[in-house]
Amino acid sequence: MKLTYFAVPYAEDKRLAYAADRLEALGFLRCESSNNADFVLLPPQTKANMLKGLDGKTVFYGGDISVYNGYNYLANESFALRNAFLTAEGAVACLKENTDFSILGSKILIIGYGRIGKALRHILSGYGCELTVCSRSAVSKEQALFDGCRHIVFEQLRTPCGFDVVINTVPHTVLTEKELKALDHKAVILDLASFPGGVDTLVAQSLGLRLIIGRGMPGRYSPKAAGELIADTVAQIIKEEKL
Repeated sequence: MKLTYFAVPYAEDKRLAYAADRLEALGFLRCESSNNADFVLLPPQTKANMLKGLDGKTVFYGGDISVYNGYNYLANESFALRNAFLTAEGAVACLKENTDFSILGSKILIIGYGRIGKALRHILSGYGCELTVCSRSAVSKEQALFDGCRHIVFEQLRTPCGFDVVINTVPHTVLTEKELKALDHKAVILDLASFPGGVDTLVAQSLGLRLIIGRGMPGRYSPKAAGELIADTVAQIIKEEKL
């Protein structure tokens, strides 16, 4: 059966409201009730209880749960690449909003050099920032150097460094007491990693370091673009899977 009618039961999430508008613009028809829909669109952080009553429906969701007859749009490579740039864009906006200094020419450390790390490099290089990447693999080191960044390994985080901003993208604790004590006391830490993050928050607070928890940047700073990206990804999956 061709998927035509859709429902968005959690449209109070701005991203999903914009996603619904985009799906309609793409030719899909919206239903008020999930009962009458061919497919249901759920939020990027889908919870198991949100699936109640959706048996037999095709579900597009976001998250680490397993959904029968479901498609995780967050796992789509095209989505992940585009979302990385929305995250990086939001990170820059967050830094501007929460610091009293200009990021122009600042010394910035990016921890992790995956999609988001590369997107950050692309945007921040336009501000003339002095960029350093901390990563583990030899491949990411060569990529960072090729992109014009300095490179350090994780062990070097424990030696004194003069970064103005530290941006973490690694989804496990990499900034423990030893690493945090090596930072300049005026440094700003922006943690973009998913929960529980990459920073020992209690130690950071005890040291008086400025820590900004920056999860969900696209939804916070560009909900329209984030929602339209979700809708475009759903439409792409429907086309590719011939649903």
